[in-house]
Amino acid sequence: MDEKDILNDNTPAEPTPGEELLAQPEVVTEILPDLAAISAAGLKTPADAEMDRLLADARIQSGMEYPTTESFRDEAYREAFGEGEELQRVFSGEELPPVQETPVEAPEAELPQADPVAMRKGRPRRKKGDGLLGIPHLLATLVWLAVIVAIGVSLGRVAWICASDVLAFGRTEKLVSVRIEDTDTLDDIALKLQEGGLIKYPELWKLYATLTSAREDISSGTFTLNTIYDYNALVDSMTYYSSSREVVSVMIPEGYSCEQMFALLEEKGVCTAAELEEYAANGELDDYWFLEGVERGDKYCLEGYLFPDTYDFYVGDDAERVLEKMLDDFDYRFSEDMVAAIDTLNEFLSAKMRSNGYGEDYIAEHQMTVREVVIVASLVEKETAANEESFTISSVIYNRLTNQAQWPYLNIDAALLYALGHKESLTTEDTQIDSPYNTYTNAGLIPGPITNPGLNSLKAALQPEDTGYYCYALNPETGRHHFTKTYAEHLEFLASLEG
Repeated sequence: MDEKDILNDNTPAEPTPGEELLAQPEVVTEILPDLAAISAAGLKTPADAEMDRLLADARIQSGMEYPTTESFRDEAYREAFGEGEELQRVFSGEELPPVQETPVEAPEAELPQADPVAMRKGRPRRKKGDGLLGIPHLLATLVWLAVIVAIGVSLGRVAWICASDVLAFGRTEKLVSVRIEDTDTLDDIALKLQEGGLIKYPELWKLYATLTSAREDISSGTFTLNTIYDYNALVDSMTYYSSSREVVSVMIPEGYSCEQMFALLEEKGVCTAAELEEYAANGELDDYWFLEGVERGDKYCLEGYLFPDTYDFYVGDDAERVLEKMLDDFDYRFSEDMVAAIDTLNEFLSAKMRSNGYGEDYIAEHQMTVREVVIVASLVEKETAANEESFTISSVIYNRLTNQAQWPYLNIDAALLYALGHKESLTTEDTQIDSPYNTYTNAGLIPGPITNPGLNSLKAALQPEDTGYYCYALNPETGRHHFTKTYAEHLEFLASLEG
C-alpha cells in the first residue's frame, strides 16, 4: 500500500474501548495528569504501553502537540511516509517529492588484519605510473629500447665477424703451403690453417668442419692454399685430388732397390720410408696377378715389381697410392706379349736342358714363372754395364741354370752384395756367409729379386741370346764385360788384367 492509499483510506476502523473513552475531550483532560504520573514512575505494563500510544494520539487530536517521528513507530508508517519533515508535509497536505530508492549496500566483509611486521618486510608498493625498478614507464621503455639495440648491434657485429672469416672477406691474396698428416685431428688442422693466416678463429672453423664432416674429405699431403679461400674452398682444396695439392715429379732410376726407392721418395717429400715399408709389408693391395707366390710381411717383399719410371706424386702422398701406382706401371709394362714370351722362353730352356742330359721330370720342375723371370731380370739389371750387353749376360745366367751339373753356382757378386747391404766390394770371407742370396754356396736361383729391373732387363730375361758363354768379367779399360766359354779362359782374362 503506497502513501496516498494510506492517507486516502476512509474506511472507519473499529474503535477499541480505550479509543472510545479517549474520544471524549473532557475525559482526556481529566486523566492526562494521572497517566503522565504513572509513566514517570516507570510502572508500566503491556497495557500501559498501549495506553501510552493512545494517550499520544489523544494529545495530537486535542491539539496539545504535533506528531513527531517518535509518535509513529509502526513500521508500515515509517516505510510509507519516511520520517521528520516529510512526515510533517504529509499531515499538512503538501505534495511529497518522488521517493528515491537508495540501494542497500551489503555489509563489507571484514578483511583480515595484515601483520605489521610482514608489512614492513614486504616490497614497497610502486607508485602509480612507475615501470621497471621504480623507473617511470617512459624512461623504462627507453631503457629497454637501448638494451635491445645494444644486444642487436652486438649480435650483428658477432655475425659479421663470423661471416667475414667463413667467407674470407677483406683478405689479401697470398699463397700458403700447408702439410696435413694422416694423424692430424681437426684441432691440428685448424691450428695449421690459423698459423698460415688462412683462418682467424679455429673454433669457428672446427664447428664448420664438424657440421660438414670435412675431416672425411681432407687428405694427407701438402697443399698450396690461398688466403682468399673461404671455408668451403679450403676444405675442397685439401681433398685427395685437389688441384691445390702440391705435386712433385720423381725419377726412379732402373736398378734401384726398394730400400733406395723408399729413401728417395722420402727425400722428395712424397712419403716417409717407414710408411712405405709398413704398407709394403702389411697394407691391403689390389689383386695383382704377378704377385702370386709373393709372401707378404717383409718390408722389401715387393722388390722387383715396383717399376722404375718417372712419376708425379703428391707431396705428402699416401703410401698405398704410391706403391699401387708403381705396381700398376709394372702391370702395364709387362704386356701380354711379354707374358706369352714366357712360354717361348721355357721351350728354349727345355731344349738346352735336354741337350745337357736332363729328363722330362727335371725339365718340368724347372719351368720359368713370371717371378723367376723377374729374379733373372734383377740380376741382369745389376750386372749389366751397358744395355747392349744385357741379352748376353742373360744368356750366361740361363746357360748355368740349364747345366747345373757342370755349373752349379751362379757366382754373381750383386746377389751377395744385396744380402750384405751397403758394401762396395767383396772379400773371400764374404763369399762364405750363410745367406740364401749367397750365389757362391747356394745352387740355382736366389729366392727373390735383388732390385727393380727396367724394361730392357725384363726383355733380356725373356729373350736371352743363344750363346755358349758361362763366364764374364768387367774390363776396366772398355767399361764392358768380357765373356768366355770356359773357366780357364776366364782365369786367363783376369790374369791379363793384373799384368
